[in-house]
Amino acid sequence: MSEERLPLIGEKFPELEVQTSKGKMKLPDDFKGKWFVLFSHPGDFTPVCTTEFVAFAKRYEDFKALNTELIGLSVDSDIVHIKWIEWIRDKVGVDIPFPIIADPMGYVARKLGMIHAQSATATVRAVFIVDDKSIVRLIMYYPMELGRNIDEILRAIKGLQMVDKYKVAIPANWPNNEIMGDNFIVPPPHNIAEIGERLQKYKGLDWWLTWTPAPKEDAEQARKYLQRVAQAIPQGK
Repeated sequence: MSEERLPLIGEKFPELEVQTSKGKMKLPDDFKGKWFVLFSHPGDFTPVCTTEFVAFAKRYEDFKALNTELIGLSVDSDIVHIKWIEWIRDKVGVDIPFPIIADPMGYVARKLGMIHAQSATATVRAVFIVDDKSIVRLIMYYPMELGRNIDEILRAIKGLQMVDKYKVAIPANWPNNEIMGDNFIVPPPHNIAEIGERLQKYKGLDWWLTWTPAPKEDAEQARKYLQRVAQAIPQGK
């Protein structure tokens, strides 16, 4: 893979040595055997980024339950990261348990395609979901002014893990899909011989659109993420 372009979905995450708020790390090696989410933010001590870091921290145990670690990144220095972590702890009462990459020269940000037209230096809100084999599975980009839905990131990880475990596809809005509810999609057949038996083996609307039940505990876990983000939270909490 060329160093001049960002890693694509299905490719191995590039090897990087980074300085973080928790010391030096090697990516993806330090997360070997685990999934991880690397997410960038435009800058420390900024309003939207602060709300995101609090939200990530409050869901840290949910990520760990999915065998997933978190690592942030901005073009700030490690000293600024540490002071911001301290400020969040003192002012909001939330500890930031995951490392933040210091990237003041923008080397990692540019290598991962996090610098967009919005700014010549600050990163947009990129999200890389990387699996336990160090393969990039999902990439999202948000603009600087729009905070991310952290529960959707959890839902995406859960869905990708279901894809791997059960060899299925995941419908829109899973586990609350408008056509098939919390069921998984059975990937369409690739030969004529299988077409006739599809609707005999599975429920569906046609041989190319069939589904199979998802384990209830997995669907409920994903549903809890959606329920949480839909709940009203009192202001200032």
